[in-house]
Amino acid sequence: MIYPSYLEPYQGYITLVLVFVDGLLFGMVAKKAIVAVVLLVVALIIASFIDLSFIPHISAADVISNVTKYASTYASDLHLQSLTITFFLIVFIIGLGIGIWKG
Repeated sequence: MIYPSYLEPYQGYITLVLVFVDGLLFGMVAKKAIVAVVLLVVALIIASFIDLSFIPHISAADVISNVTKYASTYASDLHLQSLTITFFLIVFIIGLGIGIWKG
């Protein structure tokens, strides 16, 4: 990220705040998404009672294997310093938790 010269000394703090806000917003969105998924499952259960079936059968094992494959591919592509990633991940998770809690 390119900062103006007067903000360069503070770029670490600015990045840290942006990571926290990103986690906060992601947490609020995740909470809304969880509610939407629960309501979708309830709607599908109700639809199955009246013999309406709109989605083909998808196994949970296929979904888990695809997510695991994607995550391992993405993780192997990261070549950043692990300490920095860990610190930013902790800040992101804190923001995520607050976003889910307050969202």
